[in-house]
Amino acid sequence: MPNHALRFTHSFSRRIAFLALAFWLGLFCWIGSANAKDSYFFKDYNNTRPRLTPPDRIAAVGALLIDGQTGEVLYARNPDERLLPASTTKLMTALIVYEKNGGMKGNVTIDEDDTRVEPSSVPLIPGETVSVNKLFHALLIESANDSARALGRSVAGTTDAFVQMMNQRALAMGLFNTHFYNPNGLPAPTGTHYTSCKDLMQIFRKVIAYPELRAICSTRQYVLTTAARTQTLHNHNKLLGVYPGMGPAKTGWTVASRHTYAAAVDRNGHEILLTLLDSPNKWLDAEILFNWGFAQIESGAENGSQGSLDAQPLVPASNAYQHTNP
Repeated sequence: MPNHALRFTHSFSRRIAFLALAFWLGLFCWIGSANAKDSYFFKDYNNTRPRLTPPDRIAAVGALLIDGQTGEVLYARNPDERLLPASTTKLMTALIVYEKNGGMKGNVTIDEDDTRVEPSSVPLIPGETVSVNKLFHALLIESANDSARALGRSVAGTTDAFVQMMNQRALAMGLFNTHFYNPNGLPAPTGTHYTSCKDLMQIFRKVIAYPELRAICSTRQYVLTTAARTQTLHNHNKLLGVYPGMGPAKTGWTVASRHTYAAAVDRNGHEILLTLLDSPNKWLDAEILFNWGFAQIESGAENGSQGSLDAQPLVPASNAYQHTNP
């Protein structure tokens, strides 16, 4: 009798332990699944409608969202504030070199001064000859800092002369909240290298108006062969191929600037353009704004537009949208 009772007790204890383990495993999997669905990387955009978040919930210091067809401003936050652009600087570099060079023809012989950059580089080797086409791919896909210097020097003679060219072009475009210190966006002395979301938007629109540049900014991978090695470049835009309709974009980041971004998304032939500066998480901020922007367009944009980008001054979004949970 005692032996039978003992066996029963052990059996009962094992069942309780098994049930407890199953419960905790199930709870863990359920929580993990819920967290995954809340992440932009795991959303099933084909079968569910993305959750809309009020645009003022973004964390970026500066933001500008416009309708690419009409120029209407769908959302703006501090669009004229001078902020650090990081590698979105390379959009102006690409624009000037493309126009001065007459496209992507020709080659560049690499100078030692071109290679004096860090951390992102091809790397290029002094004395080697690289096609302009390859350098453009390295510039806009890999965000290679040495390619920016090589391309700029190739059309201006020296890096300093090219930077002057960049600033002259900014003034000619009416970008009075933009100034450049270098062609790649690496850290510079305080007050010497900055842009605004509105100015960056103008530069971005000029760049993607050229089909060749638009195509490179939309390329996920590119096999690059130089004297150093053959490598596969991967686009730094983590939303490319993940967020529906994601098209051309340029990313940027430094410790001081935090995340910067210029991107375009097309849905059913309707394109929305976004610039972000000083964001702790550009991927989340971009998703919130693109979701919201397309929702306004789909609903007729009755309350979502602040007018045309060129027609009226922009105002901080906090003055235009009031939410109980900012």
